[in-house]
Amino acid sequence: MKTKFHTIHLLLGALFFALSALDAYGQTKVVIGYSSLSSNQAAIWVAKEAGFFKKAGLDAQLVLIEGGTRGAQALLSGDIPMLAMAGQPVISARARGGDLVLIAAFVNRMNYILAGSPAVKRPEDLKAKRIAVSQFGTSSYHAVILALRHWKMDAKRDGITLLQVGNQGARVASLQSGGSDAAIVNPGLGPALKARGLNILADFTELPVPYPQMVLAARESFLKNEPDLAERILKAMVGANAFVLEPKNKEEVKAVLAKYLRLGGAAAAEEHYESALKVFSKKPFVDTKGISSMIEFMGETDPAVAALKPEAVIHHALLKKLDEAGFLNVPQSRP
Repeated sequence: MKTKFHTIHLLLGALFFALSALDAYGQTKVVIGYSSLSSNQAAIWVAKEAGFFKKAGLDAQLVLIEGGTRGAQALLSGDIPMLAMAGQPVISARARGGDLVLIAAFVNRMNYILAGSPAVKRPEDLKAKRIAVSQFGTSSYHAVILALRHWKMDAKRDGITLLQVGNQGARVASLQSGGSDAAIVNPGLGPALKARGLNILADFTELPVPYPQMVLAARESFLKNEPDLAERILKAMVGANAFVLEPKNKEEVKAVLAKYLRLGGAAAAEEHYESALKVFSKKPFVDTKGISSMIEFMGETDPAVAALKPEAVIHHALLKKLDEAGFLNVPQSRP
């Protein structure tokens, strides 16, 4: 695993170095990461496909870095300047002296569904059952733990086993094969899972639990040393976020989702599109309550995190600048 990450580190570093210059047309080349194949990433994908990065003078190369820990490592090493990811790895890194901060949050709620086998129909049926998550410490893991708490359940007390299964495709396969009794997946898969005879136990977007599901993270040193580049990246993504939320752009947004999620055309992206609309924030400020809640939760087993203050993790200076200029209130059309 260490050798594998070292190889990824070298490749990303070389890519970032190669692209961190101006091309022949005056576009600044930059590598930007995203951590999952989910409708939560709609803003970064639309920023690329609809031309918002280009409008900001950026020739952006998007790279998928699955796993929050890997993403945080890529940021800290300087391989990439920004990453669209869940918030907990940033909190963990910050608690250990890393200079990672959250500059925006496009999704401040848990955007998952919990699917169950035919025999598991309600949350209370999860007792003594197996739930498939991605990895321990990831957003899928934390979301399940927080949901169980909301339902007054405890994994240890109630005999619930959390299985580290891997990406979403692997979790679905585990559920269908009987390797697990339930799995946490993205809401867009709901109709397909129902059609296969599986149950939807819960829609996490309906739970009153603030959660930093999709944030934009960067190093403070990058924000200080490259303020113009940082602002242009953020402005492009904020513009794309507004574009996603504009109903007239529905078909184009669905086409982008279909491309990155490898669906069979825009029509197949309907549920993914609707799930994004339910959770995207018009003004993508980081929800302090969500960060406080996550610090409290993580701090139960991590003393370093327990001592952290939300203000140390959130860096809203650039977003406030755009908001004060009125940019967050302007409808966005395709550049």
